[in-house]
Amino acid sequence: MAIVTGASSGIGRDLAILLARNGYSVMLASRRVDALERVAEMIRSAGGSAEIFKVDLSNVGEADKLVVSVVDKMGRLDLLVNNAGYGVYGPIDEVSTEEIHRIFAVNAISPAILISRAAGYMKKFGGGCIVNISSMAIYTPIPWLSLYDASKAALKTLTDTLRVELKPYGIRVIGVYPGYVDTEFHRNVVLTETSRKSGWISGVSRFAPIMRSDQVAREIVKRIMDPEFNGDIVIGFNYKLLKGLSQHLGWLVNKALERMYIANLERLGLIRRKS
Repeated sequence: MAIVTGASSGIGRDLAILLARNGYSVMLASRRVDALERVAEMIRSAGGSAEIFKVDLSNVGEADKLVVSVVDKMGRLDLLVNNAGYGVYGPIDEVSTEEIHRIFAVNAISPAILISRAAGYMKKFGGGCIVNISSMAIYTPIPWLSLYDASKAALKTLTDTLRVELKPYGIRVIGVYPGYVDTEFHRNVVLTETSRKSGWISGVSRFAPIMRSDQVAREIVKRIMDPEFNGDIVIGFNYKLLKGLSQHLGWLVNKALERMYIANLERLGLIRRKS
């Protein structure tokens, strides 16, 4: 029995489909019921089992009820995948208080609540697996993505700590750190006034190639199905190299990002070019 949040598209959708193929009954959670119904139909038409749960994780009260609703209906819980994500791109002084609350609620607070509820059931059931999908962005200080980076970094710290805390109970905690994945997330990032004028700068390059959501989902499911795996997942040689550089030569990565950021501000006329 698995719960997948953000299951209406992208990595969440592909994860749900692959988990169903591997024998899981999948509880699909998202705000977009129409999209969830399409995913559920794909799973059922292939002989799998799927149920739909409408939930808005920006409302932490709904997160608090999700796990209980699933266990009450299905009788148990073996796997929780915290995949839902929300991003705002722009100068921090242009981000509203409401958006700040929303990004931390979706990316950090609701996942923590879901884990809290799921862990209690998993202890009773003799074990389980929790998968937290963070981001490679936490390893690089990307201007105008500070709130997204911070909220996903909170999820990483939660993952690292709970991996130790829950291991004695037979509960694995897997962290996933995707790079740029071609999903609706990047098309739905909220832009502030300044960033709308400049455009959504994803940072994609030959060094940081675009990955497909199904490619990422396959790697995650492979590790979920391995009962001995209890660690982090970084997919692709370039992203593994970027993580290593950021951890061991962070000052160099930061300097390069700073130069790129200043050049962008100068191009937009937001600061004067130094003579």
